[in-house]
Amino acid sequence: MSGLLLALSGKGGSGKTTLSAMIIRQLLRSGVQPVLAVDADPNATLALTLGVETGATIADLRDRMGEAAEKVTEIPKERLLDRWLAETLVEESGFDLLTMGRPEGPKCYCYVNGLLRRYLKELRANYAVTVVDCEAGMEYLSRLTLEEVDTLVMVAENTPVGLASARRIAKLADSLPVRVRRRVLAVNKLGPSGALTPNFERPAAEALAWIPYDEDIYRRCAEGRPIDAYAGTTARPAVEELTRLCVPQLYESAGVSR
Repeated sequence: MSGLLLALSGKGGSGKTTLSAMIIRQLLRSGVQPVLAVDADPNATLALTLGVETGATIADLRDRMGEAAEKVTEIPKERLLDRWLAETLVEESGFDLLTMGRPEGPKCYCYVNGLLRRYLKELRANYAVTVVDCEAGMEYLSRLTLEEVDTLVMVAENTPVGLASARRIAKLADSLPVRVRRRVLAVNKLGPSGALTPNFERPAAEALAWIPYDEDIYRRCAEGRPIDAYAGTTARPAVEELTRLCVPQLYESAGVSR
């Protein structure tokens, strides 16, 4: 099976990008690859979190394609898109990274977005899993016109504000023209008590994951060090279970045992 898509969404500071990076590392450890990492947050930090370089973004490509669409050239626009998109794709061991950049601009990008929509659908089919680090909401998924999300991970801190944000994300998912097959609530940076915040109201989700606070992860983020294969030994078992909840069928086909 190929082409599964995971989307992580949560309010700023919930640890969404860090958790995206940890899921990517877990997938690679488990032999589930290749993985496509998509940074769909305009405040793009997934590359930094993964410790990789990034250059041009899809937003840059959109500008170039917008200019090319206004000119008559001998090179088909689809071929230009292929060439330029290859320049934005950062290739790493076991995964590739695509950075979206800002979602819109001052020009009309209907034609360009149509080309991107088709290309991203084809690109996704080349990977076992695509992991999308979304902005605080889910509007970017709609702007990308992704028709289906296999698993939506709603990342929330164990606070009333964090959990309320997760409920809003769940409601927003219902309002978008994007089919979400499965929802997982990931309560992140859980304290030693492991207790839910008072008056906890769980958003609609098929599964619940608890991710403990991890001192190593905190220090890496504070010091600007990447989430590599050795990061977060405290949180790693919980991230492994979360990853299994997101892509159980791929874990089975990869022969990963509990």
